[in-house]
Amino acid sequence: MYRLHFGITIFALVITVGFAAGYRPPALYGQEAPGDTIPGPLYLPFISANPPTPTPTNTATQTPTETPTATSTATRTPSPTATPTPSATPTQQGTPPPVGPSEWTQHAHDAQRTGYNPVSVPTPWRWKWAWNGPNATGGVSSGKFGLPRNVQPVTGGGRVYIAAGSRGVYALDNANGAVLWNRNPGGNINSTPAYDGDTAALFVVSSNGTLYKLNAANGDTIGSFAGAGNSNLPLPPAIAGERVFFSMGNYVYAIDKRTMQQLWRYDAGSPVDTPPAYSATRNLVVVASRDLYVHAIRNGDGSRAWRNKTTVLEPGNPGSSPSNNFAEVSRGWPVIAEQSGVVLIKLRLDWQTMWTWSPWPGSNTAMRSNLSSQPSEQALLALNLDNGSTAFIPNVGHGGFGDGDYMPMGPMPVVKRFGDGSEVAYVVMRGAPCLVGGPCDGRADSRLGELMLNDNTVSGFLAGYVRFMESTFFPTDEQANLSMAGDDLFGGHWMFGLAHRILDRSPARGSSGANPITTGDLPHIITSASNCGFSTSHYCPDRLTQDGDPRTIPGGFYIYYNQGAVYDRYWSEYASWVVSNDTLYFVSTDGAVVALEHGEPTGVAMQAPPEQAVAAQLSFIHEGVIDYTAAREYAGRTVTVEGLLHDVFNNGKAVYLTFKTPHQGAFLVRILKANWGNFAQPPERIYAPGQRVRVTGLIEWYQGDPVIYVSHPSQISAVGAAEG
Repeated sequence: MYRLHFGITIFALVITVGFAAGYRPPALYGQEAPGDTIPGPLYLPFISANPPTPTPTNTATQTPTETPTATSTATRTPSPTATPTPSATPTQQGTPPPVGPSEWTQHAHDAQRTGYNPVSVPTPWRWKWAWNGPNATGGVSSGKFGLPRNVQPVTGGGRVYIAAGSRGVYALDNANGAVLWNRNPGGNINSTPAYDGDTAALFVVSSNGTLYKLNAANGDTIGSFAGAGNSNLPLPPAIAGERVFFSMGNYVYAIDKRTMQQLWRYDAGSPVDTPPAYSATRNLVVVASRDLYVHAIRNGDGSRAWRNKTTVLEPGNPGSSPSNNFAEVSRGWPVIAEQSGVVLIKLRLDWQTMWTWSPWPGSNTAMRSNLSSQPSEQALLALNLDNGSTAFIPNVGHGGFGDGDYMPMGPMPVVKRFGDGSEVAYVVMRGAPCLVGGPCDGRADSRLGELMLNDNTVSGFLAGYVRFMESTFFPTDEQANLSMAGDDLFGGHWMFGLAHRILDRSPARGSSGANPITTGDLPHIITSASNCGFSTSHYCPDRLTQDGDPRTIPGGFYIYYNQGAVYDRYWSEYASWVVSNDTLYFVSTDGAVVALEHGEPTGVAMQAPPEQAVAAQLSFIHEGVIDYTAAREYAGRTVTVEGLLHDVFNNGKAVYLTFKTPHQGAFLVRILKANWGNFAQPPERIYAPGQRVRVTGLIEWYQGDPVIYVSHPSQISAVGAAEG
C-alpha cells in the first residue's frame, strides 16, 4: 500500500520523479518505509458535510431501543457534547425501508451476498469487547495471530463465529468476547461459516474440500459432505431454505442441511473460484469459474439455466501478460440485485489499469464512452439474471489493495433495497475531481459512489451510471471493502475503518463531485493511535492519527495504543465491518475483532478477555544461512537469507526483489529510491529473475511479508548466475 502522511490544514506536495524507462509515473503518492518521507504535509480530509442530525425524521427506519445486557457497566449519562448522536435520515420518499433479518448469519449477510443489513445500530457507540487484538493496556496480546483473507464474523444463538485458518473455527460469547469453543473439523477453515437457526448448526467449508456441519453450541462435528477437489480460496457456503450451497473444484453442490445428503451437483467445466449466490426470485444459484464464465444453475434440479462470458479478457493472473489481457474472479463473489434482475461480478485486473485514464473523468457520459471503447477496462460486470446477457456497463473503474505490480481483487458492491422496491448498489467508484487536494491522478480518484441498477430509480441517471458521494479519502490502490446497515455505509481499509451516514441523496445530487450525495461522519476506527492518550474506552473523539504512519481520519476508536503498524506483521489485505442485531463488528487487517454497541463512548462495557497462549516458535537454519521460506520465523533478527529470485520490479519508489509471485506472505527485499545511488547501476539492472542471491539484514514486517530493507550492495551477494 502506498503510505500517505497526513496533516490537518494545508495540502502541499512537491515530488520529484526518477522512474525506470517505460514506467508511467504517478503524479502523487509513494510507498514509504521507516526513514522515507514525502515533502509537505498530506492528510486524509474530513468530509465536508456536517454531522447527521440527532433527531430522527422517520422512526420507522430506526433500530428498536436496545435492552441493556447483564454484563454492561453502570448506567452512564451521555454528554451532549461528547460525540454527535446521528440517526438515519430517510434517503427516499415513500414507504419506510423493509424490516428484514437483522442477524448477519452468512458471508455478505444473506444468500444474495448483498452485504446489506436493513437494521443499523443507533449512535453513539461504545467499545464492547475485542478478541485476538489488544490487551488490557492497548498492547498486542501475546499469542495473537492473523486471520484468513475475506473472513467475516457471523452470529447466531448468542455467539460470534470466526474462521481462523489452520486453527479451525472460534465461537465467542457475544456478551463479552470470551472464547466458548475452538474446533478444527479438518483442513484449513479459510471461509466465513454460515449459521442456521433452524438446525442450530454452523456450516463450514474446509480447504480439504469438505462441507462440515457443526453443533453451534459446542463445535462438535455432527455431519459432513466431501466435495471433489480442494481449495485454499475463501469459498463460504450459502444457506437458502432447506439447502446449503457450496463450491469446490469444478463443481457446485446443493446439500440438504438436515441430512447432509447431496441433492444435485453441477459441473462448471472449470474450477469454480467464487462462492455461490442465490436468487430467490429466479430460484437460481450463480457462480463464476476460473475461465471467466458466469453460470446460473436451476435450484430445482441442478441443470444449467445459462452460461456466459461477457468480458473480452482471458483467464489468467493479471500482470503476467505483456498485453495486460488477463483477469481473475477469485476472492470475489456474485452480488445479486433481485428486484433489478441483475447479478454483479467483479474482475481482478492488472495494476496498470490505474493509469489508463489518470484521473478518471468527472462525468458519466465520458466514463461510459471510455469503457465502451476499451472493454478490457471493465472491472465490474452486470449480467441479466434471466439469460446472462450484459445488462449494462457499470461506470466503475478498477482498484484494490495494490503493491508494486500486484493489485488484489477490489471491493464488492453492496445492494440496498428501499421500501418501494427500488434498489441501488453502493460501490467504490473513480472520478475527478479527487477528494484530496493537489494533483489528481489515477491513484487519487477513488471515492464512495452510488450505482444505478436501472434507468428509472433517479431521473437523469441510466443503469450503470454512478452518483458521486462525500467520503473519507483513500487511494485507488487502497480501496475499502464495503458493507452497509440502514443508511450507514462502512469501508474496511487496511489501516482503518471508515463509517458514514447518508444524509441527502435527493435526485438533484450526485451528478458530479461538486454536488455530491451528502454524508455525515460516524465514528471511524484505526489500528493504533496515541494522540489521545490511553483509555479503556479506546475512544478518541476529535481525530485519530495512526502511530508510525501518521494519517489522520475522523474521530472514533483505536484498537491498539502506541503500537505502530501492527497490520504489517499480521497482514490479510482486507478489513471489514459487519452489523448484526445490536452490535457492530470490525475485523482489522491484523485479525483483531472489535465489537461496538450503542452506549456512552467514554465508557466501556467489557474488559478484554484473557490473552491466548503464546504460539510455538519454529526454527530452521543451515550453516548460518536461512532459506527464504523460513525468513518469517526470524523477524527481529539480523540474518542472511538465500533464495532464487523470481521477479525484479521497479515501481518508482522502491525496487523489489521477490522470491515468489505474488509475494503475498513470502520473503522479499525492498531497495528504497533514496538508496539507489549507492549502487553502480539501477538495482533492477543488477539483479535478475533466476539469479540465486544471499541477502543480509534485519528482518522486519511489511504488509504481512518478512522483508529486508537493503541500502547498500554489500548486503546482497550472488550465489549463482541467472538461470534461463
